[in-house]
Amino acid sequence: MGLDESLGLDQSLSLDQSLRLDESQQAVLRLPHGSSVAVIGAPGSGKTTVLVELVADQVTRRGFAPSEIVVLTPTRQSATRLRDTLALRIASPTNGPLARTVNSLAFQIVQAQAARTGAAPPALLTGAEHDRIIAELIEGHLETDTGPQWPDPLRPEVRVLRGFRTELRELMMRATEEGISPRQLRELGKRHDVAEWVAAGEFAEEYQQVASSFRDSYLDSAELIAEARLVVARGEAEVLRGVKLVVVDDFPELSSGAVNFLSTLARSGVAIVAFGDPDVASASFRGGSTDSLGRLGSVLAVATEPTMYLQGVYRHGPGIRSLVQRATARIGAAAAGRQRAALSVGGGDDPQANPRAEEYEGAGAAAAPAGIDHPVVRIEATSPAAEVAQIAQLLREHHLLRGVPWREMAVVVRSGGAISSFARGLALAEVPTATTTGGRALRDDYSARHLVTVISVATGVQELDDETITELLLGPFGGLDAVSLRRLRLSLRHEELAGGGNRSAELLLREALDAPGRLVTIDSSPARRVARLADSLGVVRSMHASGASIEELLWSAWSRSALPDLWLAQSRGSGILADEANRNLDGIVGLFTAAKRFVERSPHRPATEFLIDVRESEVPEDSLSPRAAGDSVFVSTPTGVVGVQVKIVVIAGLQEAVWPNLRLRGSLLHPDRLSSVVAGLPSADQHSADHRAADQHFAGQGAGAIDDRAEVMGDELRMFVLAASRATTQAVLSCVANDDEQPSPFLRLAPEAPVIGRAETSGSPALTHPLTLRALTGTLRRELAVTGRPEAATALARLAAEGVPGAHPASWFGLLDPSTVEPLADLDDPEVFVDVSPSKLETFEKSPLAWYIDKVSGSTFGMAASIGTIVHSVMEEVAAQTQPDLSVTALWGRLEERWNELDFESLWLAERERRRTFRRVEGLSEYLREFERSGGELVGGEAGFVVEVGRARLRGTIDRLERGPDGVVSVVDLKTGAYAPSALGVTEHAQLGSYQIALLAGVVNPAPKETPAESSAESSAASRTESPTESRTESRTGPIVIDPSQNGGAVLLYVALSAGAGSKKVLYKLLTQPPLDEESEQFFRGRIERAALGMAGTVFPGRDGLGDRDPHGSWRYRIHLVKAVSS
Repeated sequence: MGLDESLGLDQSLSLDQSLRLDESQQAVLRLPHGSSVAVIGAPGSGKTTVLVELVADQVTRRGFAPSEIVVLTPTRQSATRLRDTLALRIASPTNGPLARTVNSLAFQIVQAQAARTGAAPPALLTGAEHDRIIAELIEGHLETDTGPQWPDPLRPEVRVLRGFRTELRELMMRATEEGISPRQLRELGKRHDVAEWVAAGEFAEEYQQVASSFRDSYLDSAELIAEARLVVARGEAEVLRGVKLVVVDDFPELSSGAVNFLSTLARSGVAIVAFGDPDVASASFRGGSTDSLGRLGSVLAVATEPTMYLQGVYRHGPGIRSLVQRATARIGAAAAGRQRAALSVGGGDDPQANPRAEEYEGAGAAAAPAGIDHPVVRIEATSPAAEVAQIAQLLREHHLLRGVPWREMAVVVRSGGAISSFARGLALAEVPTATTTGGRALRDDYSARHLVTVISVATGVQELDDETITELLLGPFGGLDAVSLRRLRLSLRHEELAGGGNRSAELLLREALDAPGRLVTIDSSPARRVARLADSLGVVRSMHASGASIEELLWSAWSRSALPDLWLAQSRGSGILADEANRNLDGIVGLFTAAKRFVERSPHRPATEFLIDVRESEVPEDSLSPRAAGDSVFVSTPTGVVGVQVKIVVIAGLQEAVWPNLRLRGSLLHPDRLSSVVAGLPSADQHSADHRAADQHFAGQGAGAIDDRAEVMGDELRMFVLAASRATTQAVLSCVANDDEQPSPFLRLAPEAPVIGRAETSGSPALTHPLTLRALTGTLRRELAVTGRPEAATALARLAAEGVPGAHPASWFGLLDPSTVEPLADLDDPEVFVDVSPSKLETFEKSPLAWYIDKVSGSTFGMAASIGTIVHSVMEEVAAQTQPDLSVTALWGRLEERWNELDFESLWLAERERRRTFRRVEGLSEYLREFERSGGELVGGEAGFVVEVGRARLRGTIDRLERGPDGVVSVVDLKTGAYAPSALGVTEHAQLGSYQIALLAGVVNPAPKETPAESSAESSAASRTESPTESRTESRTGPIVIDPSQNGGAVLLYVALSAGAGSKKVLYKLLTQPPLDEESEQFFRGRIERAALGMAGTVFPGRDGLGDRDPHGSWRYRIHLVKAVSS
């Protein structure tokens, strides 16, 4: 457990004169020489402190040499903390670290044995490597239809899952820890009718055969400890020569293999003193036994002293102690239990029980909210986001009002998947966070994944397809955002079209990445960034061809990017950017550590094999790489806070079905049951009711299933107790309570805890004085705008001087003078006209702001608009030919030639749009063929015009001009959208009215048609008989002039729409605007002239309140209607 620094009590002095131990603690120091004993104490009772004093006593008073004592802990983190504390306490030279993990000691034993016998030195097989070997064997079995006969529920689709491999690996390691061979595992399976064990035994046997053929010196952690145990049993452990005492901290956290190793040591004459508390054991799902400490004598198979119990709790006061006691009372005793009666002595740092705590004194104390002083409080938020916000608020209150360092606070969540969301949410609220980074595979780490992608593309491991290109360019090494990527794509396309080509933007981007120097002709920031990435890819590609190692390839790509300096600078700051930068750097360090291990172990394997391993591995890497440390709130799972002690602990995410999570563990292969079966295994001739009871147990029926649930509940309570007992000052129980999410039943363990964070009950000063710089800046700006108080201005000036964003008036929206007040067009000059586009006329009438933004920044075209442009181009091509093929097949073929220009986010979306577009083409084909059959004449297509209407210069292009059999000429405008206007909307349709005005003015010039020689389609149809459409071949060289009586009006052609109920169902719909008479023509001319005057102006108002479906109400327009923050 954590070192208890608050034991300043009036008991007898220990060897350390600054520390006093109570009677129960001193009794441990008085143990007879050579005695083995279990020391059990409640959380915060000083177990680790007594352990340190015991070792110091043995060295300084009883004459032990440091080399005669070995101190073991279950984790590297606790070993590091304990090692440093022991070194300071003993203050004498030692031959090595005084504290280490069991795996570390086992590795040293096996390594020394290998050196003595001349065998190959051992290498520890990481969890990721172990998982990879198992995955390859399973894949081979499935491909060849060989391997063990697994039970029917474990179908092939189950065996390829990571969860299955995890349980299989766990079962194999448990068997190794218990000394069970694959053959014995099969026999156990048959005896207890567990078919999963029979198959797993066969698999384990094949695994050993394959592994021994090329990995003689590679051992997983269970094999390593088992091998060390054999060396100790043979009396050949030179490393342990002279060791008399082994002291173990957190004994219940050890695996069964580690306990068996200690049993072998004990039987060889080494005294074992084990410390711990079964009530906070968190490793039972990894093979640990909660009752091993209470049964130490039988577990070690040696005589031990009676179990010793520590009597007091010094870490926290009665409030937190009561919470812990209520929780432990609901847990099975695990061969112990007396430690639960220990009472809080002296109050620890509880501000109510220990008012002398210095950190709760000072000017800020008077302003502190009442809830901050209670030892146990609850947060019941209305949503997950509100929960994170209230947690952040509470932590900031402790930090700013009480002076509690960030590192003295922790947030504990039930599962590793919740760590990132809570850490990011806290960082957004300006609470610095630190997390454990070993919880995800390298392929799932943001920075490591992107660096691996760069190297994979350069070495050919990963194809440079469209998805990979997007991932590279939008990732940290490409450095583009969506807007920059779009601009680069447009630049490449414009350059391509100018050169006479028609390749898609994706092909051009692929060429740019494959050929360094391709982008020299485009002078833009996005192009330069991509060019830098292309250069790096080229360098890595050349290095790989010359045989460089994976370390060299990674370093080349990493060092050539701008990320090392950028992330390092960001990591030295604070806030979300600093936290993200630290996590990114941790991921890069982890990747380089894995690459270094790969090169050291397999110097002749190519770099591509490392890349494939990382990309396929789903298991986190075991890493000893250093992690960034600082003053941050620690966010972790319960297992990550073993041995940790902080002032404030927030237990977050206490939701029903989340914590406790009563899902049965090991339900596929039952690895957690192997140790218990082995422990009670009868001899071969005792096949009796015991076996039938075991059979029923594994069937998971009746009482057996209930017992399993009770065990799981016990484990969940132990993790809860572990988390809550880390606090010295305050434990916070946090949950979401609303109609959809219910709080955990664990909150009933603290019925008297006040609920904080509610506006009606909280005395938080944050309700009037925010505790973040961002919120404070906004509050001061609002106050200054409303009241004009000089104090607010002074405070903002101070914040601005410190560089706080948003504090300086220069950054305030709406306060700076406009850059210009000149109109867009000077109408005082009679020679100046305002260009008006018919298609934008209604946009201006509805929202001048939307028109202006589209004019100055360019319209944003979605997928529907892009598809519409291609359909229009098909109709344009048809209009330009004299004898076009109007069939659906022909039109669809023309469209497919340009389909690759579209970029879809997914395959299903591409398929959906392809089907919709095909229906549009069907509608277009049907309309064109019916028009041909009616005897109509296409007067012209893509007919451009310019006409002056007052001070407006109306400029546009008409899709089709058609002359019907009755001789009237109509304007046809193709629409590919799904929504058609009403009848009144068509009558007043500004675009159609503008087209009619141009037609009546005689200024419409159709595009010239291809001659038969120019059209390959027509040249191949020379044998065709003449058709009624032959008249369309006549060429026009001037504008079309018609009599007003020949004006047939204008038509909106909607394709892929039904003609309506009760009528013949067709694939298109026609909406007609009547021919303009004198009155209606003046109506449209007036609209055009008024729009021109508005477009020439200086102010372009927007319309608020438009619905989300209205294109003029989108965010890109509404953002300009938001009022200043300070108003």
